[in-house]
Amino acid sequence: MNLILIIIDTLRYDYVGANGNTWIKTPNLDRLASRSWVFDYSFTNAYPTIPHRNDVATGRFGRPFHKWGPLPFDVLTLPRVLSSAGYATQLIHDTPHMANGATHFDAPFHGWSFIRGAEVDRPWIDARSDWSTNWKRDPAFDFVSDRELMDNHVIPTYARANRKRKAYEDWNAAQVFLTAAEFLRDNATRENFFLWIDCFDPHEPWDTPPDFARMYDERQDYDGLLDPRSFVGRNAPDLGRIEKQHIAAQYAAKVSWVDHWFGKFLDALEATGLDKNTAVLLTADHGTNVGERGQFGKGYPVREQEAHTPFMVCAPGAGTGRSDMLVQPQDVLPTLLGIAGVPVPEAIPAGTFDVLSLAQKGRRTPRQLVVASRSAQQWGASQSKIVFTAFDRDWYLEFALKPEDSLLTRMGHLENVQAQYPEVVAAMRAEALDEMTRRGTDPKLMAWLRGQGEVPFPADARPSDFEPEPEGWGYVANLYRGNE
Repeated sequence: MNLILIIIDTLRYDYVGANGNTWIKTPNLDRLASRSWVFDYSFTNAYPTIPHRNDVATGRFGRPFHKWGPLPFDVLTLPRVLSSAGYATQLIHDTPHMANGATHFDAPFHGWSFIRGAEVDRPWIDARSDWSTNWKRDPAFDFVSDRELMDNHVIPTYARANRKRKAYEDWNAAQVFLTAAEFLRDNATRENFFLWIDCFDPHEPWDTPPDFARMYDERQDYDGLLDPRSFVGRNAPDLGRIEKQHIAAQYAAKVSWVDHWFGKFLDALEATGLDKNTAVLLTADHGTNVGERGQFGKGYPVREQEAHTPFMVCAPGAGTGRSDMLVQPQDVLPTLLGIAGVPVPEAIPAGTFDVLSLAQKGRRTPRQLVVASRSAQQWGASQSKIVFTAFDRDWYLEFALKPEDSLLTRMGHLENVQAQYPEVVAAMRAEALDEMTRRGTDPKLMAWLRGQGEVPFPADARPSDFEPEPEGWGYVANLYRGNE
C-alpha cells in the first residue's frame, strides 16, 4: 500500500465544504472527504509551523510541546520507519521553514523537492521593488506607507521570489500539486512509496489571481487586483466594514485556490490507477482568524480558529464515515503505519493512536481533552496570562495559572462564559494538568502550572525533549521564521 500525507498550512476545519461550510467552494477537498473517514475533532498540538511538523514526523508530544527547533538527526521519524520497512520516501513542499534555516526535514527522505516562493523564502535579491501584475494600489490602504510595506518581513521577499510569475501554473500551490502529480505518474507502478506533500498555502499573504480574488468579495465592480498593503494593515483598528470583508474574502479565495490545484493532484491519482492501492491522509497544522475578535491571522493564545483542523483518511478498502474522537497530529504516525501494516517502534512513546483502526471499530481514543500551545520555553517570558489551551468536543479552556484568569468558550462561539460554568472550568483544569503530567512535563514546570501564580517560573526547567539546538542555529532560523 502506498502512503500519501498531505499537510495544508493554515487551513481551518470550518472552511471545508464537507465539514458543513455552505458558502465556500472546496469541491476537491469535499471529493476526498466523501471517500474518507473524516475526524471532526482534530486539534493542533505544538504551535505553529515547525513545532507541528516535529509532532507529525516523530509521533512525540515534546514533553510537553515541541519548540521551534530542528528535527534532530538521532530521533526516529515517520519517513525513516517507513524506509526501514522498504518504502521509497519523497518530500514535496513549498513550506520554506522545512528546508531553509537548517530544520533538517529533508534529511530523512530518499528524495525531496522544494518549490520556491512562499512567504519568507529568499531565493533572490535585486535593487527594484516591482509589484506583482495582480497588485495595484487601493486608496483604502493608503494609511500604510511604502516604507512600512518594504520594512515588512514578508512582502519584499515574496515579491522578488515571484517576480517571474505569469501563468496560473507558476503560483506556489499550483507548482506543489503539479509536481506531486508528476511524482505519481513517474511512480505509477510502485506499491511502496511514501509521499509527504506540504503545501504552505493558504498561509499569508492571502494573494490569489483575480478570478479567485473576486469569488468572495462583495463588491460587484471589484476587478480582483490586490493591494499588498492590505496584507500589512489588515489589523488596523479603524478599518471599515468593506475593507474587513475584502480581507476576509482574500483568505476564502486562497482556500478555493488551493482546492483547485489539489483537484489536479486527485485527478492524477485516479488517472494513474494509484487510487486503488494508495492511502491519503490530509490534515493541516493550524487555522487562522478571519475577523474573529477583530483579528486577521493566527495569534496566541491558541483558540478554536487556530486549533481546529481538518483530518481525513482515505484508504482503499477501509470504508468511509465520520468520527467524533479527539485527534492530535501525533496520531498521523501510528495511523499511517497501521495502514502499511508496519508495527509502531517501541521508541515511539505511548499516547498516540491509529485513529483509522479505532474509527472502523466504532471506538474512540481514551482522551478526555487535548491541549495546544507554543513551546513551554516561551511561557515564562509571555505577557499573556494564558499558558496553553485545552479542548474537548464542547468547550475550550484558555488555561491561566490562576483559575479566575482562565477563559472558557463554547465551541463555535466567541464569548467567555467562565463565570457561568465554574464546574466545567474546574474539571477541564484538572484534566489538562493530568494530561501535562502524562506527557512527561518537567516536574518543575508542573509545580509552576499547579502553583496558581505563587510559584516562580523555573528558568532551569527542561521545556522540550529536543535540546539543545546547534550553536548559532537561532540566528539562521530567525531569518526564516518571519512572524511565526
